Amino acid sequence: MKNLEFTNYTLPAHWAGALINGDYSGLSDEEQYELESWSTSGNWGYCVGVEGEPEFTPWHDARPEVLPCDCLTYTFQTA
Repeated sequence: MKNLEFTNYTLPAHWAGALINGDYSGLSDEEQYELESWSTSGNWGYCVGVEGEPEFTPWHDARPEVLPCDCLTYTFQTA
């Protein structure tokens, strides 16, 4: 049996609906482009959860595509 592996990423809070539910309706065209650029730039796996309260951070894992913003910690299943 294959062991499940998970990785946490600090990413923009406004991506939550798209990453968890596949709902891009709250994103502008630019924000959707930024999310799609990040998600196709690596093998991130599937987002299986999010935790915390949005908190402004000048650094996150989606940089340099996205400016500093409120972020959350997202958990991705990588294997």
